[in-house]
Amino acid sequence: MRLLKSLSNSAIFIFIALIFIIKVVIYIFVQNDLVDVVLGGGSDANYYNSYAVGVYTSAVNIWPEILRYLSDRDLYSRKGISYMLFVLNLLIIPFIVTRLAGLKFKDNQKYFLYSLLLCFLYPTAYYFTFDIYRDIFMVFVFLTGCLVVKAFLNTSSIITLILTFICSLLVGLLLLELRPYLGYAFILSLFLWKIKYTKNRLLFFSVFYLIGLFIANYVGVLDLLTEYRSGFEDFASGSTLGLDFSNPMLFVPNFILSILGQLFGLYITNPAAVVLFIIETLPFLFMLIYVIRNIKLADNFIRFLVIFFVIYASVWLIGNDNLGTAVRLRMYNYFAVYISFFYILRLKTKKLKHSKVI
Repeated sequence: MRLLKSLSNSAIFIFIALIFIIKVVIYIFVQNDLVDVVLGGGSDANYYNSYAVGVYTSAVNIWPEILRYLSDRDLYSRKGISYMLFVLNLLIIPFIVTRLAGLKFKDNQKYFLYSLLLCFLYPTAYYFTFDIYRDIFMVFVFLTGCLVVKAFLNTSSIITLILTFICSLLVGLLLLELRPYLGYAFILSLFLWKIKYTKNRLLFFSVFYLIGLFIANYVGVLDLLTEYRSGFEDFASGSTLGLDFSNPMLFVPNFILSILGQLFGLYITNPAAVVLFIIETLPFLFMLIYVIRNIKLADNFIRFLVIFFVIYASVWLIGNDNLGTAVRLRMYNYFAVYISFFYILRLKTKKLKHSKVI
């Protein structure tokens, strides 16, 4: 925590302002072809655009259908949607994160600014604003859903409880249409948040969970995920880990290697991976350790985020074998930890201040 306190608020604010200006300038230059750099135009984005303008008639998820709906009403523009995603990422999402963490500028200035800085720095999220990828929209929906869940878990009014629970389910259903296992993880977490943790319980649950996954894989429950994973190699889709889950006896060590390589970013193959590890993963690792060490301070909302983290990560860490895809899949895990870290840090700081007053 001394490291966080070493920078002054004005210095953090200057960093935020510089990053903001640099990102805006780069974005404008790239989008207006003022520099010879192509950051958009991926196969996903090209497909979404083709569906939106009527070239394709089969939608793989609800995102292209949303774009088609806008196009049918003359409200669609590929660059316009990209700019909207850019605004979501740069202006809306960072402040939703501070809201979810319970940070207020007047009460927690330094933590508030650090939270903004962390969101502004996130390079993967920035990259997916350069075209009409669904990722930033999904992050926005997920975080908005977390706001609703937080209201649901903290209300004492029966009417508000019912309304927020229904709204939470609706958000989960929307996430289901955007990415099925993201929606399933969100909805399941709504029903499992009452599980309470201590550091000892976390260790017990981790071992028990690994055993449970091993048994599920052994009896064939996870065959759909492992077969999908093998498709990366079978169809030359860019498998970069090469882990084989076909042998049930090697499931647990392979799963741990998948965590290390994809979630923790320890499988470094190029300079870009080094940059992502330093900017994205190192803060995530530091914050994850802090959350685990202070898990006794977790309230209902943090327990929801922890359950979501485990369920969602379990699915994509088994089903995905592509490091490029991993950086976009893990965004929800990273944001869950970012929020939990600042949330618990705020609670702990408040507790320490209260004890000093007494």
